[in-house]
Amino acid sequence: MRFFQENFIVRVGDKRETVPLQLPKEKPVLSLSFRKNKNYAVWDDRGLTIRVGQVAKSTRLEAIATSPKAFDADELKQNVELIEKKQRTRGATALSGAKRVGNLVFFLARWDEKDGKPWLEALVSLDLTEDSYHPKFLARLSGLTLAEKPIDDRLFILNERMSAVVRKGEQWGLASFDPDASVFDFKEAGRKLESYDPLTSRYGVFVERTDYGSRIGGRIDLQNLNRKNLVEGKGTLRFTDTSDPLIALLSKGNDVRLLNTETGAELDLLSSVAMRRTALGLVVWSPFKAPKRAWLYGMERWTPLAEWVAE
Repeated sequence: MRFFQENFIVRVGDKRETVPLQLPKEKPVLSLSFRKNKNYAVWDDRGLTIRVGQVAKSTRLEAIATSPKAFDADELKQNVELIEKKQRTRGATALSGAKRVGNLVFFLARWDEKDGKPWLEALVSLDLTEDSYHPKFLARLSGLTLAEKPIDDRLFILNERMSAVVRKGEQWGLASFDPDASVFDFKEAGRKLESYDPLTSRYGVFVERTDYGSRIGGRIDLQNLNRKNLVEGKGTLRFTDTSDPLIALLSKGNDVRLLNTETGAELDLLSSVAMRRTALGLVVWSPFKAPKRAWLYGMERWTPLAEWVAE
């Protein structure tokens, strides 16, 4: 194992892996487009732009924020007051997700408050075979997704329904659009959700807070809402990635620990570390910005396989 031009070079037998100190920054998605012949639907900084032939029109779906189809009378009154005070936006500011099914495109639009926190998400659809500039309002989302990016990917299809993992008050769970009733059904999966990462549209991993100061990480099957708690600890908790075996990283003060959630094997680490999974094992280095030491571990039992020390 050696360090060369900001990369760790790891060799085990005749196998070789190159591990960069820093991964390339993820490029933000600036637009998302769908097309059918001469008709286009594009979400970008203008909002939703619909082009039929040579004529294009843009909308931020402003009518939904004060629509009686989405809110009751008390909610509408509050929305109008907060919009007039510029504490809420009338137009959608972001896209939480989009899916195409045949010629139908579904957009999950998001509205933010003045502080940048979302206050509304709603599902609209557009038929690309129709020469129409008017997307159809389907339903207000029951809760709010964890979407944060201007164009995110939190909408998915499960059981042939448009679905999303949402927070609803302290609860979290699965919101699924019922086309017959034109509403989102909500099924609770847990409480105090901190993070959710999909493994597939059906399976995912979650981290949630408990009422007694710890965090729980686990895996869930959204098809039947069966969940399996894999790890619990004080301090912060996250999964290093979404590959198998799932590796949990637990941190509290200077105590940093890795846990293989399949074997139960644990590994204590230095407080200032970075790591990257490879086909040869887990590469760990410290300090994370200017490494002085690095190790390669087998992940099943955290067996040390190689070590590098700066000269």
